[in-house]
Amino acid sequence: MPNGLIIAILGGFIGGVLGVIGTVFSSYWGPRKLEEWKELRIAEKWDQPRKHLLLNMLNHPDMNMRSIETLCRASGTSPDECRRLLVEIDARGIRLRGNREGWVLIKNKPLEQPTEDDDVEE
Repeated sequence: MPNGLIIAILGGFIGGVLGVIGTVFSSYWGPRKLEEWKELRIAEKWDQPRKHLLLNMLNHPDMNMRSIETLCRASGTSPDECRRLLVEIDARGIRLRGNREGWVLIKNKPLEQPTEDDDVEE
């Protein structure tokens, strides 16, 4: 086999490997890292202020438990997103009068405390 043919085959093989690596990087790893970066920025920009607001509402000396409707309305979140944020700030769900969903910080109403229907002012 001539030397030129071996070099051409080797060059084609190396080019193919580099093409596969480039494709994996540009179609999978790159967009994945970009999406993770975007989620982190959104969390810093939106989630932190919302968590701070929820903490302030649940630390209020007169009303330390709130209904999910009030918390969602004040934080501008959907019920599921609000629940996620509440769990992240160490809050727990409770049942309010009228079988409504409410939330309170665990430090204000530990899990060992019996759960009864609680009243909340809106």
